[in-house]
Amino acid sequence: MNEESEPKLKYIASPYTLKETLGWFKRNYFGVSKKNKDIVKNIPNSHILNENITPKYKIAFIGDIMDMTGKDLIIGQSLKDFVKECDYCVGNFEATLTDEKGAFMAQQHVSQVLEALSTLFDPNRFFLSLANNHAGDFGRKKFTKSINEIKSHGYKVFGVKDNPFIDIRDDIRIIGGTMWSNQKCNYIVKFEETDQYIDPDLFNILYPHWSYELELNPRPKIVNIGNETIKKFDAIIGHHSHCPQPISTFNNSINKLIAYGLGDFCIWEKLEHYFYGIVLKVEIGQNDEGVWQIGNVNWKYTNCNPKSENVWITDITEKYPYIEK
Repeated sequence: MNEESEPKLKYIASPYTLKETLGWFKRNYFGVSKKNKDIVKNIPNSHILNENITPKYKIAFIGDIMDMTGKDLIIGQSLKDFVKECDYCVGNFEATLTDEKGAFMAQQHVSQVLEALSTLFDPNRFFLSLANNHAGDFGRKKFTKSINEIKSHGYKVFGVKDNPFIDIRDDIRIIGGTMWSNQKCNYIVKFEETDQYIDPDLFNILYPHWSYELELNPRPKIVNIGNETIKKFDAIIGHHSHCPQPISTFNNSINKLIAYGLGDFCIWEKLEHYFYGIVLKVEIGQNDEGVWQIGNVNWKYTNCNPKSENVWITDITEKYPYIEK
């Protein structure tokens, strides 16, 4: 798309219908929805998905890396320790690196967040998906400039039309795609396009921006979509929920992983229900018959909250209060 043909940005933009937008406002200010309880079951924090796997890769997944509104981010030691044995890390980079003013609720990052993420994991082995509803907040020109800055720090990006996926040593493919976009843009991969990037010779992980925000449990509609989509992919690890959602299994001759929403990895917000996320570790390898599968799965809740007036910290937390209530 050339700059002249790019749609004009809307100042107030939502990816949803009016009814869904009003529902989002309600959950935003009054707290997360607890509807659809037990529609899917959460696996334990430590779980063996498939037996007799010889692990070759350990990959960590985190959720939404959100706008810190000028606050500095630091990563806690417990979180660093949890992922340090991993070979790779994957996150959803849900903001544009820019100092320009954007539309209402546009997500902005400053380079400090990249420096903070580098203390969690080596940028050369850190993959950032850009397929999310805020990718178009500032238009293509600023989005492209942001990508270049991310790459200059050593990170690899995916989920955009030029780089829809990341391949790991010709064994694993991680594909990004989004159900939603606040602004019209054709430079990110859409959810419905993701299956065209499947390589049948690789272990294909879908890392989608999907489902609905601030709901503790996925809706039946999303569960049905997940159950159909997992038949084509080897695992689904999702984001966009802004709160932790269940990590579940689906059996399609073998046990497969569906993580519906990893919540927020970091965010500056006054509303506490945005402060929580999940860090997920999976071991991937071959069984005795040479079939690639997920073996051990480990996950922990994370919490991002103020350390001081201008510094916030993301670290492991043992409890998620909105589940406990």
